[in-house]
Amino acid sequence: MTVLVAILGLIALVVIHELGHMLVAKALGVNVPEFGVGFGPALFKKKIGKTIYSFRIILLGGFAKMEGMEGVASVEETTGERGPRSYLSKPPWRRALIIFAGPFANVVAAVVILAGVYMAGVPTDATTEVEEVVPGSMASEVGVQEGDQVTAVNGEGIESWGQFKEALEGQRPGDELEFAVLRGGEQREFSGELAGDPADSDRAIVGVRPVVEYTSYGPLEALSLGVQRTAEMIGLLGWGVGQLVTGEVSFFESSAGPVGIVGVSSDVVSAGVLPFATLLAFISVNLAVFNLLPILPLDGGHLFFIATEKVLGRPVKAETVGKIAAFGIALILMLFVFATYADLSKIFTGQPFIPEKGP
Repeated sequence: MTVLVAILGLIALVVIHELGHMLVAKALGVNVPEFGVGFGPALFKKKIGKTIYSFRIILLGGFAKMEGMEGVASVEETTGERGPRSYLSKPPWRRALIIFAGPFANVVAAVVILAGVYMAGVPTDATTEVEEVVPGSMASEVGVQEGDQVTAVNGEGIESWGQFKEALEGQRPGDELEFAVLRGGEQREFSGELAGDPADSDRAIVGVRPVVEYTSYGPLEALSLGVQRTAEMIGLLGWGVGQLVTGEVSFFESSAGPVGIVGVSSDVVSAGVLPFATLLAFISVNLAVFNLLPILPLDGGHLFFIATEKVLGRPVKAETVGKIAAFGIALILMLFVFATYADLSKIFTGQPFIPEKGP
């Protein structure tokens, strides 16, 4: 069920992207004969106004078919449609707005999703109170209970969860640990041997999870925080691309294809609605940034050729655009195949889809 929810969430982001194209195209006078969810044979079709809305059998994205553009993943080629409501009959600035509307819709979606998360409540601090004791851990074996408040680790006073984590830095599985808790106004001391994290045998864990405090925000402040967080995500993506280009991080380890994205999303769905919503916002920003790469048939490729047309004073020859588009499609397919290979390799070797950080 979590996998299905994850897939539906990802499909929704693609539909939002295509809706951006369609709504702006219609607003600027371009006819949209069909708006489809998925590809392949249609399971459902309904005409509303001048647009046919279809739901297709292969749920891998969607499309907004515009008059004057060739196919779904179109390049700048005519189809013989040069009427007043044709895409190619519009001036460059209008075409640029139509193309940019897709990535922009994903950015807006991320802002709205994050604003909703901030309104619902986000974790702002982890207290020293124990909310959960992990079964089979050291804490469980020595008798730590829910509601205990950690006060010291190896003789050092603890006043925050951050201090607790710092006190554990450098500890290895098998190390002895002494710590104290406050229970019912009475100080209790425990000692035991640290166990390894089931997900990472080299990482030592005590086996306690803290009570987390949440803060909710009003609509305007939540919207402002959503914009701020989205901008931070865009900056983080830019930094990540720079790390990949310079070779400071491994593309194999850091990349995630469709299998990895669904896998991570499914895991996050299990953690709750708000974590999944936050992940969807991040994926939506990823979708926007990826589509703005200057490669055909991506939106960034279309924008590049619109800009080139403006500079040259004439459209680029269709033959030239077609060759560049063919190269772009081949490049994207190569990335898709490599990312899928990386996903499957991680599954078979037991590696996480995204490298884990921290002690």
